[in-house]
Amino acid sequence: MIDHIRLHNFKCFRDETISFGGLTVLSGLNSAGKSSVIQALLALRQRWGPGPGQPWRGSLVNLGAWRDVLHNDAPEDSVRLEASFFSGRGKACLENHSPQRGGELDSSEISAGARQWFQGDVFYLSADRLGPRNLLPYLEEEHSSATPLGKRGEYVLWYLDRFGHFPIRQPVRYHSEPKKTLVAQTSAWLSVISPGADLQIKVIPEADRAVVGYRFARSDDVPSSLFRAANVGFGISYGLPPIVALLAPKRASHGAVEHLVIIENPEAHLHPAGQTALAELASRAVASGTQVILETHSDHVLNGVRLAVREGILRPDEVVIHYFERHGLEVQVTTPMLTSSGQLDVWPVGFFDQHERNLSRLIGLPTSAVDPAHAFR
Repeated sequence: MIDHIRLHNFKCFRDETISFGGLTVLSGLNSAGKSSVIQALLALRQRWGPGPGQPWRGSLVNLGAWRDVLHNDAPEDSVRLEASFFSGRGKACLENHSPQRGGELDSSEISAGARQWFQGDVFYLSADRLGPRNLLPYLEEEHSSATPLGKRGEYVLWYLDRFGHFPIRQPVRYHSEPKKTLVAQTSAWLSVISPGADLQIKVIPEADRAVVGYRFARSDDVPSSLFRAANVGFGISYGLPPIVALLAPKRASHGAVEHLVIIENPEAHLHPAGQTALAELASRAVASGTQVILETHSDHVLNGVRLAVREGILRPDEVVIHYFERHGLEVQVTTPMLTSSGQLDVWPVGFFDQHERNLSRLIGLPTSAVDPAHAFR
């Protein structure tokens, strides 16, 4: 598990330490630094993970040349990322100087206690995920992506076919589905997003492709005929990879290392009820041992996490919520604290308060009269 990362002269961060919990929610305005935090983690992964290489350019993230990651107003020509793992038992420092000072990575180091983190699975799903596709790639000898499902979710069918028979852990099992396998539980959670949906996978090994279709259950009747993925809308296609990542069984080859799941915009194309359900699943994944980072603009996702705490799925100290604001070249990070009832101790202006602001305008109240702390706490 990663404890925190210090960002020094990295992109919009002059010097900031970002802490992580079992479940971390990154929120805030556009271009305020949320994605940069994720990119910093992926840069570390590219430096020391499987097939280590150049941190800024790789299959997980491509940030451009060295000067592209340097803070625009940095006092020195040096970018440094410092990370702590396993309650301080592991450390990693990636320091990149100006090419005029001897080239890149000349001051990087990693402790033995941190190396095991880089051997575990990191499920990273970018905001740029694939929409409905009738065919997805399938390679029997595995694929070369640095993240099991592919960062766009392109290998989700391969993963389901390869590991679909694996049993998943109790906390993430959907209550009404008796089968414990990954593929059965994936269909069960998918039916929450789209009621009655059930996926069917067909592998075409001769073409290195897999086909997915969907049936829909009807009350007291036989299921519907099979629909192509392109004919069931974006929500199912966008929701499938996050569900699989959060349900993913732990592979014995990775020993004691738990998964890290990073999902950008988990709410994309999902109905509000589906967004809340996905937040519950993320909370249950954390309860099963997975570490989860969600970058979101959705109050339904946030409230789903708050409900999970209120209902005892997670303890308040297992959740970290960061709100990012940008003022010119500087970033301000506020970290509201959760109580056991799901309440927040502070509610910054702009932090998931637009719903109340819009309502106040509709009923003719001045926006300044809205106190989101009273409305949402």
